[in-house]
Amino acid sequence: MDAVGRARLIIERAGAEPFEAELSGVATVGRGATNDVALDDPAASRRQSIVRADDDGYLVSDLGSANGTFLNGTRVLAPARLKSGDVITVGSTRLTFVSDATAKSDPEAPADDSTRVRDDARASGVLLGASKAMEEVFHLIEKAAASSLPTLLEGETGTGKELVARAIHQASGHAKGPFLPINCAAVPENLLESELFGHRRGAFTGATADHEGLFEAAQGGTVFLDEIGEMPLAMQPKVLRVIQEGELTRIGEIRARKVDFRLVAATNRDLLREVERGAFRSDLYYRISAFPIRIPPLRERRGDISILVESFLAVAARRQGKRITGVAAPAMHALVEFDWPGNVRELQNEVQRAVALAAAGEEIGVEHLSPKLTGGEVSARGDGDEDAIEASPGDREPTAPGTDGAAGPGSLRAARNAFEARYITEVLAQQGGSVLRAARVLGLTRAGLYKKLKELGIR
Repeated sequence: MDAVGRARLIIERAGAEPFEAELSGVATVGRGATNDVALDDPAASRRQSIVRADDDGYLVSDLGSANGTFLNGTRVLAPARLKSGDVITVGSTRLTFVSDATAKSDPEAPADDSTRVRDDARASGVLLGASKAMEEVFHLIEKAAASSLPTLLEGETGTGKELVARAIHQASGHAKGPFLPINCAAVPENLLESELFGHRRGAFTGATADHEGLFEAAQGGTVFLDEIGEMPLAMQPKVLRVIQEGELTRIGEIRARKVDFRLVAATNRDLLREVERGAFRSDLYYRISAFPIRIPPLRERRGDISILVESFLAVAARRQGKRITGVAAPAMHALVEFDWPGNVRELQNEVQRAVALAAAGEEIGVEHLSPKLTGGEVSARGDGDEDAIEASPGDREPTAPGTDGAAGPGSLRAARNAFEARYITEVLAQQGGSVLRAARVLGLTRAGLYKKLKELGIR
């Protein structure tokens, strides 16, 4: 901490005595008592913000709060660098950041706005996460925004690549210009060229007027080419020329037009492998990947899932006009344990579905989650914070030796299944039907036990 100096927050709220909080490393801010900086402010979220130190000082990030975290009046969408005297607004509370290291900086020097982002009404959300994997992404966003290099975002479907692209745009020197996205896989090949380059009236059947393409319309701003790996091979050299030369020719014209925009591309494919098999041009690949950023899948940052769930829950409850009191521990455990092949988008859909199923004033429980998270349909009843079932044979008896048709008479698998069925049933009975407690005894996750119950025909 000596490298960044001592720092503290001065917390002020109308009608309350101001107090100070020393900062050391990482500090969470919110209404919940477990936060490092606990606020007595009903307008704040339970976990609202995080203030953390790095080698260059301190940064503030929002943790997906419903009403947002603001830095000097600007909403924080990605980590923002702090300087002494900055004011963070959380709910109705003001937190003034004071740092010995930054207080002595040159007052004439321009403010470091490389990570300050504007509140863009078109943005679909904020980037969330406090894991090491996301900290690295935030660091790369900051560096990418400070440069003009073409940036390639690589990651699975649903990881939030467009949000990262927007954050880079909003924190860059192109922020005053437009952010224009296009999904290369969603536009038919015969229309994609016109959408990107524009056309002259009469250039082809149906071209009834001059049309400005995306590259021209993004003058001074950012073009986001999503799923660039789906771009037809024939169009790739034309896009490469625009990037290299900064000029294009509309369809049906011969005069080149100058263009100036920042390019961010994204793909869920391994583009280098696509290059090796001849499905993507190597010269275009090396041009667009000057600054690559890998967005980690959700299963590699499970520690962020609870943060995301709280954010999605607040938004979904507000949109559906319901008051949801929270997420029960067993349900949160199931959400954290699931692998989420659809990543953040799939998790958001799951939370929205759970809110739709829950009654007003209720918390989200296991019974509100999809069968894919619980290993199948299971008869459940509430038992405090734990889900409980009455274990009994299902439509078929638990598998016994010599009766498992799939495994064959007298097979080892049949004998093992019969033993597991009897043992699990006994443990469930001993634990009063509590799946959570039985799972702990058996050394399984709660979701894993549900899956085993389904496999063995126990309900």
